[in-house]
Amino acid sequence: MKKICVAVTALLAAGALAFAEGSFTANDLEPSDSVTKKIELNGFTINASKEKEIRIMAKKKTAPDGTSFTRLVDLRGKPSSGARTITFSAKAGETVVVYGNSASKTDKRNALVQTDKKKTVASIKLEPQSGEVSMGEAKITEDGTYQVAAENSGIYIYGITVK
Repeated sequence: MKKICVAVTALLAAGALAFAEGSFTANDLEPSDSVTKKIELNGFTINASKEKEIRIMAKKKTAPDGTSFTRLVDLRGKPSSGARTITFSAKAGETVVVYGNSASKTDKRNALVQTDKKKTVASIKLEPQSGEVSMGEAKITEDGTYQVAAENSGIYIYGITVK
C-alpha cells in the first residue's frame, strides 16, 4: 500500500511539473513613472532598461470575462534588446491569454506573442485605451520561453495567464 501511495504521489508531482501554468497581473505592482530594470513576478519577467524604460500605471478596468484590473504595464513602444517585453515559460498544449489595450486613445494596436527566437505565435488586436480591455489567446505548440511585446507602438498590458 505504501508503494502505491508513493507511486501516485510521484505521478502527481511529475504531472504538476509538466505544465508551466501561471498568471501575471499588473495589480501586484506599485505604480512608477520610470522602471529601468527587470521585475520578476510569479514566473513572469517584465523587461526594461535605462534606455528603454517602461511604466506601471494605476488604471481601473474590467475585462469581458469579469477580471478586474487596477494597474497596467505601459510597454511604451517596440521591444529593443530584450527590453519592453514580458517573458515567461509555456509548454506545448497550453494557452496564453493576454489582457491589454492600445496606448493610443484612438487607434488599435497589436500585441505579439513570440518565441524567444522572435517567431510570432499570435497577433492580438488591442482596442484603444478608451475602449474595454481586449483579450486574446495564443495556442502554444512547443515548450519554451515566450514574450509579449508591441508590434509597432505602445501598448498596455493588464495581465497574462498561461493555462
